[in-house]
Amino acid sequence: MFYSRAIPDLDNRVSSPARWQYYQLLESLEGFVEYLDQTVCAAPNNECHGRASSSLNATQIDLDYDAVSKIFIFTAFWHIGPDQGLWHETIRRSNPRDKLEVGILANEKATEAEELSLGGLVMVVGEDDHPKPTLFSFPSRHHSMPSSPSSSYTVSLPPPTGLHPSLRLTFPSPPRSPPAPHCALHTHAVLPSSLFLDKYQLSDPLFLASKNLLAVRSILGETDLEAPDWVVEKWGSSLLAEIAMPDVGHSGAWEVDIPLHLRYLRPNAGRNGVAEVQIPWPVVFWACQAPDGLKMTVNPFDRQHLGYDVLFRPRTMFYHLNPLPTSQSLIESIRVPVLDLDGAKWVEAGTVVSVVLGFVWICWTLWRVVLKSPDGIHYWGPAKEGKKRQ
Repeated sequence: MFYSRAIPDLDNRVSSPARWQYYQLLESLEGFVEYLDQTVCAAPNNECHGRASSSLNATQIDLDYDAVSKIFIFTAFWHIGPDQGLWHETIRRSNPRDKLEVGILANEKATEAEELSLGGLVMVVGEDDHPKPTLFSFPSRHHSMPSSPSSSYTVSLPPPTGLHPSLRLTFPSPPRSPPAPHCALHTHAVLPSSLFLDKYQLSDPLFLASKNLLAVRSILGETDLEAPDWVVEKWGSSLLAEIAMPDVGHSGAWEVDIPLHLRYLRPNAGRNGVAEVQIPWPVVFWACQAPDGLKMTVNPFDRQHLGYDVLFRPRTMFYHLNPLPTSQSLIESIRVPVLDLDGAKWVEAGTVVSVVLGFVWICWTLWRVVLKSPDGIHYWGPAKEGKKRQ
């Protein structure tokens, strides 16, 4: 399910080498946490086991591997404490020679809109006798838009889905107000191998306009139009598209459709001939050019290599719109009819009987024609030369 590919140069936006990418939908982190607990924390280490268990309730988890230094970095983030919104942590140095710095930081009002400002208390364990106040700021590539109808969206699958469903993005109010100059509204969708995008269909400007899409910037992954799901080697595909803006006189909700196509899926048993395909919600964001003179220094809180950020220039800032799910899951599901193996034997038997009966009927029809001819032989086509002379 891994594949290697070179990131294409989209209008000279990209300066990134080839990368490996992997996609798999995880509804729960229980299996992953169990793997960490049994493999990474194999040695008797209560602290390691405790940290592995605490990641079960994490809001987001990032895994990074540096092939040069051969260091694996595991980063977890919690937006709320596990104990009624509070944290009770005991942090120790695993090695006396290690340097351990602990900080309690909170968001501060930044002097510049594109910056992230944090303030609070930090101290080095074993060196400082009391916490020291600190305040620092740095440019941030990712920002959240303020909650409003024009900066929120929902995702749905308009019925009937059939074998050619559409992923619909609905904005309660048209997103006409970019957060900064030189911005464009984009959406990035990641699809499993059971779905594919028709790159020929999405290359038609008139078709895109009918879906309220301005342009398709990138289609990566598996795009074979005929291959069934069980022969697809890659994990799926991804789409980066620019969303068209409504006219000035438009009022009400603004809808954008992404046309999808289902592949033939594997037969199954015990499910009444139905398979479920799950589609994660696309992300929607404003991609803006960073102001001149802004130094995009290293930000320890910036998330990189998210799949779409490498498709833009390094000095691009992302302002994310807020999804409004009707449930706790940002996933849409489609029920797809497949071959039911429990009843396949009757299909096979019926096919054999139909072929045999058809063959018998054809032979009987030909035999009746032979019996009706006077001399037992019936000729098709022009008569013989001798009969013409008579």
